[in-house]
Amino acid sequence: MITRHSLFTALILLLLAAGGLPAAEIIPALGEIKQDRPRLLIRPAETPLAVSLGQLRSQTSHSEYEAMLAKLRQERNAACQALVWQMTGDSSAADTAVAMLKRYRYAPAGDTFDVFGTLFEYGLAYDWVHDYPRFSTMDRGLVRYYLNQFARTDGLRYSGDHIFHNYIWMSACGTTLWALAVAGEDTQSDSLFNDVRAWLNDRLYPGMEYLDGLPTESLGYWSLYDFTSAAWTVLAAQSAFEQDLVGRIAGQHGDWLRRHYLNEIHSVLPDMRFIPWGDVIGGPNGSVTHEMAGVLDALAWAYSSGPGVYFSNWLAGKRGTARFYGWTAPFYMIYTKHLTTPPETPPLSYLAGGGTQGGHFIARSGWDAGATVVSFGVKDHYGDHNHYDQGGFTVFRNGLLATDPTVYSQVNGPQQPSGVHSTLVINGAGQDSTRHGQSHGTLESFLANLHTGQRLDTGDFLSYAEGGEWAAAAGQYAQAYRPGLVESCVRQVLFIRPATLVVVDQLAAPAASSLEQVEWLVQLSGQPQLVGSVATVSNGKSWLRCVPLTGEQVIPVVQATSVNTWRTRYRYSASSALVLVHRLDTGDGDLPDSLPAMEVAVSDSAVELSTGRWTYTFSRSGDYKVTARRQNPGDVNADDRVDVFDLLALLKQLAGRDAKNEYGDVDGNGRVDIFDLLRLLKLMIGI
Repeated sequence: MITRHSLFTALILLLLAAGGLPAAEIIPALGEIKQDRPRLLIRPAETPLAVSLGQLRSQTSHSEYEAMLAKLRQERNAACQALVWQMTGDSSAADTAVAMLKRYRYAPAGDTFDVFGTLFEYGLAYDWVHDYPRFSTMDRGLVRYYLNQFARTDGLRYSGDHIFHNYIWMSACGTTLWALAVAGEDTQSDSLFNDVRAWLNDRLYPGMEYLDGLPTESLGYWSLYDFTSAAWTVLAAQSAFEQDLVGRIAGQHGDWLRRHYLNEIHSVLPDMRFIPWGDVIGGPNGSVTHEMAGVLDALAWAYSSGPGVYFSNWLAGKRGTARFYGWTAPFYMIYTKHLTTPPETPPLSYLAGGGTQGGHFIARSGWDAGATVVSFGVKDHYGDHNHYDQGGFTVFRNGLLATDPTVYSQVNGPQQPSGVHSTLVINGAGQDSTRHGQSHGTLESFLANLHTGQRLDTGDFLSYAEGGEWAAAAGQYAQAYRPGLVESCVRQVLFIRPATLVVVDQLAAPAASSLEQVEWLVQLSGQPQLVGSVATVSNGKSWLRCVPLTGEQVIPVVQATSVNTWRTRYRYSASSALVLVHRLDTGDGDLPDSLPAMEVAVSDSAVELSTGRWTYTFSRSGDYKVTARRQNPGDVNADDRVDVFDLLALLKQLAGRDAKNEYGDVDGNGRVDIFDLLRLLKLMIGI
């Protein structure tokens, strides 16, 4: 099967044969770095590219500032103490930071956490107390000697592992912060910086651009280490060179940093935990509670992001100052207290990635605590923190209802197989579990193994649409199964706000073959009640009901798994092709006696689903898009009638005006009249 992914890979390989991909020169050359201090995240004078010392020392007369300053003072962290000195002039804090720097002696790192923590802390501290009178030239030279040895011996040691792995990004971040702090001070420091610059520009950043917002690991790992590290290296370099690197990424490199940032915001559930894709980390590291506020607020500042400020305020309301954990406290002072952009409610859906590399689709009914949030993922195999779950989905409402495994004690454990995910088992076989790990240190090496060698190609994302009252997405993941098992395996999902998810599966067997049996799985958070083919589960506050709408009305088989799910399995007989439609409804309190009716019609060209005033069409060929139309297209007010107010509302929409309230009342005078109609017509024709 020729896909857009395989064509893209062929193009990449042709470019390689012609001499390789051009380097992504995001980090500038050494000679362009600023010599005045501080230069990491903070600058001496006003600039739109970093927070200035004047800004850092402002906005001090409020209780949250006092609480955060007290937190900073208590941290036995050289960077925290150095920042206290920069903010307050307290020489005892500077003396503490200098003493910690001077005490360091090289010792081999135990792991990449040592690299990240040590070099990140000391890089910021070195820069922030660089000009402190009692931090002498000789002192700085000795500190550089020992820490450069650590950075070169251990910081660069992990660079051979694969570019999407969290250990690589952690090592890269810590080493980069240190290299930026000491660049230009001696030949050893300059050599280190040049190596780190090449590492980022030629290897890691191209990987991030390729992903286009898609996380390659479960969000607990990705958020804390990969995404966070990528963001800090860019922001620290932007201030050190005083060049608009965020804008450069937006204009020349696919805006990948913003795309990953927005995915972080959308991937947080109302209970502050991350959507459970891949190995789920327990405790606070599986959530946004105490290590993420700093980097998220930094990017809200960098992008002047209304949705980012909204999210910052939401998290502050949930956690207060506890959202800044330990070493992250400086970022409140640098970024959070300078967020001046008005908050703006984020969009209701988001697609991270979305092409040949795969994608994660997230849609919700709202941003309130009781919102329904659905997720759907199809992507390639990036490493063993991921599972054999292409096409999987989750549903959250006051807790998970359709869930993913929440047990993780070891990599490649019982949480990985397809049988514990909401996906398909075909002829008794889950997705091909022979793919394990990878160690590709460049994007080129990874792409070369998509279809040969390790066969890392396991899914393409086909389409995404946001329609206001609904959102939809589709993916192809036949390549996730062993060769020859299934020719085409397309899943289309439709979220009808506020509470209904429809899953449409379209499968085709290879030529002269048969699918024989297809098992449609949904993993539920508790033991469901069964009434015929209907399965219903409750989390104590909300319920989910699963109903098959096509095919034989089979009775599901329910079994508790070892990874905290209740596998609910619908078995269908199949021949050369199969179309399945399932609906999953959610709600609060008691289950109502009836739910909105749905009618399904399957033809050679489409699956049509009609409910309420809408008809949804699921294409059966090409890009497999989901489209929608009103059964009563003029009914803008959705009140089951078409009248003059609908006409006025349509005119307002065409004129680009808000049509949500007081339909047609352009003057805002509480009435709708002929003058409003004339003004709308004038707006439309531009006079």
